[in-house]
Amino acid sequence: MRTDTGRQLDTQAIAELADEFGVPELDLLLIAANARGARTDLPHPRARMQLKPYSSEEIWQVILPLDNEQSPFRLDENGLLLEAEPVAGLVALENDDVVLTYLRAGGRSLTLNTHSRSTCTGCLFCPNVIEDAADAMLHSAAELGELLDWVVADHGWPGLRDVEVITVCTGCFRTPEVAVAHIVALRAAADERGFAGRLHFLSSVIRDRVHLKRLAAEAGPFHLTLTLECFTRRNLLLKDTKASLTLSDACRILDDCGQLGIMGDFTYVVGLDPLTDTVAGLTRLTGFVTTFPRIQVFQAHNSYMRAAAAAEATDLRYYLRVRQAVEPLMAARGLKPTSWENYRPLWYSSFAGGPVPGPRV
Repeated sequence: MRTDTGRQLDTQAIAELADEFGVPELDLLLIAANARGARTDLPHPRARMQLKPYSSEEIWQVILPLDNEQSPFRLDENGLLLEAEPVAGLVALENDDVVLTYLRAGGRSLTLNTHSRSTCTGCLFCPNVIEDAADAMLHSAAELGELLDWVVADHGWPGLRDVEVITVCTGCFRTPEVAVAHIVALRAAADERGFAGRLHFLSSVIRDRVHLKRLAAEAGPFHLTLTLECFTRRNLLLKDTKASLTLSDACRILDDCGQLGIMGDFTYVVGLDPLTDTVAGLTRLTGFVTTFPRIQVFQAHNSYMRAAAAAEATDLRYYLRVRQAVEPLMAARGLKPTSWENYRPLWYSSFAGGPVPGPRV
C-alpha cells in the first residue's frame, strides 16, 4: 500500500497521515493492516489474533488475511512488523475457522452459526471459501436448545440471563420463511434458559414487512443487520440472492424496522466501490439506521480477490476520507461504533473526537 504521493507505507508515513487527517496513529495502523493483510510463515491463510500495538496500552482483536506477499506487514510468532519495524506484540493467535459458537464483549454477546454459515458461498470477497468449517445445520427449537445447553455448561453459567445479545450469522437461509422460523425457534429455546436480551440476525433475505412484523412480535427484542456489502457491481461481486437487494430496498426495509421497533443497520465493505459511490450510498442509508452499521475494511484473501478492489482503495487516504465523511453523519444521529461489534472497522480508538467504547474483544 502506498500513499497518493507514491511513497511506500511505513511508520513515518502512518505518523504523517495521522497528523494530516487528525486521527490516531493506532487507528491508521490497524486500518492498513486490515486492508493489506500480512506476509507470514505461519500455517494459516487467515487468522484471528489479539495484538498489543506498542502505541497502545490495550489488547485489540484483529482478523487478518495472511497470503499477501506484497504487503508491507509481516506477522511472526512475536508480533506484527511494518517494513521490518515491530509495531505490535502478538498475545494470542488461532486459525480463523467457522466455529459453531463464540463469545464477544466479555461473554455478554453470544454468536451462533446455527445454519451452516460455512456453506454460504458465492460472494467474491467472502472468506468462507478458505476457512475450515466446524459449524452445523440446526433446525428445531429442541436442537437449538441442546446447543444452548452445551454453551451454558461449557462456560459454567447458570443459564443465559447475563447474555445481552445472541447473534445468528447468515448461512444461506434461502427463503424468508425458513429464516423467520429459525429465529422464532431460537427465541423460544433461549427464553427457556433465562435469556431476556436481544436477538440479532445478519441476513439479506428478510425484506417484507409481514416477516418483520412476525419477528417483532415473536422474536423481539429483535435486531436486523442487512448484509448489503457494496453499492456498485453487485451482480459481479455478490451471489444472485444477495445482489437482488437494492439500495432502495435497504432503505425501505430499515424504515419498516424503525416503525416496528426493530433495531436496524447494515453491513458495508469499504474498498469495493469508488469513493463517490461509497459516500453517496452511506449518506442515503444514514437516515434509516437505528444503530451504528457494520462498516468493514475490505480484506482480500488471494490475488483474485485483490483484483476486485476499487482502484482508489490502494491508497490509505481512501479509507480516511470515507471515515471523515461518515463521522458527522452518524454523530448527528447520536450513533457511534463499539469495538467488539466489528473487528475490521474504520474506527478503533477514536470517533468524532471522542473514544470508541470497549471491550475490545
